[in-house]
Amino acid sequence: MKKFKQFLLPAVVAFVAVGAAFATNAAKSTQASMDGYYFDNSQNQCRNANVQCSTDPGSVCTWTDPATSISHNLRQLDGTSCGDLLFKP
Repeated sequence: MKKFKQFLLPAVVAFVAVGAAFATNAAKSTQASMDGYYFDNSQNQCRNANVQCSTDPGSVCTWTDPATSISHNLRQLDGTSCGDLLFKP
């Protein structure tokens, strides 16, 4: 019985560790990925920056216009307007 207990405790700890690792990995893969949009003042509309961003909070997702060198914070397209701020995946 003593040997069984000595084997059981490490096996349970290993099982819990493996389960936690799978749960963490599953949580990371559920991030919503979407195109980021910026507001173009010259055309008065939201434009697709073709940059993948996430809704999960973190560093702000940005894009720099190569023509003007202006950096834009990217947002989620909400109908015809640039809505909520997006973040780097």
